[in-house]
Amino acid sequence: MLPTATLRSERARRHLALAQRVADAHRGLHDATLLSFISGSTVDDLVDELSDIDMSVVFDALPPVAALRAACRAAGDGEWTWSMGDLDQGGPGVVAFRVDGIETQIGYSTTAALTDDLDDLLVRHNPDTPSHKLAEGIAKALPLAGAGRLAALQARLADFPPGLATAMVEHGLNARPTHWRAAAQIVHRDAPLWSREIVVEAAYAMLHVLCGLNRRWFTRFQLKRMQRLAEKLPLAPHDLARRLEQLLIAPPREAFEALHALEAEVLQLVETHLPGVDTAAARRRHAGYRSR
Repeated sequence: MLPTATLRSERARRHLALAQRVADAHRGLHDATLLSFISGSTVDDLVDELSDIDMSVVFDALPPVAALRAACRAAGDGEWTWSMGDLDQGGPGVVAFRVDGIETQIGYSTTAALTDDLDDLLVRHNPDTPSHKLAEGIAKALPLAGAGRLAALQARLADFPPGLATAMVEHGLNARPTHWRAAAQIVHRDAPLWSREIVVEAAYAMLHVLCGLNRRWFTRFQLKRMQRLAEKLPLAPHDLARRLEQLLIAPPREAFEALHALEAEVLQLVETHLPGVDTAAARRRHAGYRSR
């Protein structure tokens, strides 16, 4: 039975029903379908006229590409419009096609590859990988096949590793450090693109720190719904989303001043809530900005 009771909008319920049709078309291919689920805007109940269907199908071993194409053809309106990955070599990949006129994207994977992607987060504590997006999607997904298996994955993801949280904070502070000395120099020059680049990189870095501090999955890869993300961060500077958006439209001097103040608040949050993280280098860089 489809879990439509969790979805309020008719659009979301329609997307869920179409995804179920696609999942059903994959049953019995080469290797019985182990797991299929839908995530994205459908499960967030935020489907609009531009939303696609974002789903995954996981096998023990991927069937031949011809069999996958045939399953999609049986469920949809035509051939794949694009594909990427290593499906021809039996590896994971993503394809897109249309079902009743709605773009549907399927992430194909194997149990082993999916396990390795999650181990990269939960065991190896990789702070900067698109697998964060995968984990976030699985954590909120609705099952299309293999509900028990999905529940087991969600239970595993429910315990956010403290080591990963620390790694994310340290990555955000140091992997792409804000060039405050450069900012202090170019604020007086005709360098709007460079100025904006510094601001955007710093904004991503701060979100990385804050998501680690709040133990939330984060990747800058295809980041959408920033305001929704900011609202889910209890440990964050006040009015975070509006302040980040303002950075993108303010003149360089004003943007750097606002960014400098915002970064100071983020550093204070780290020092208060995760005192084991060394912020000395970030503090020294932060002190390098003098715009006047």
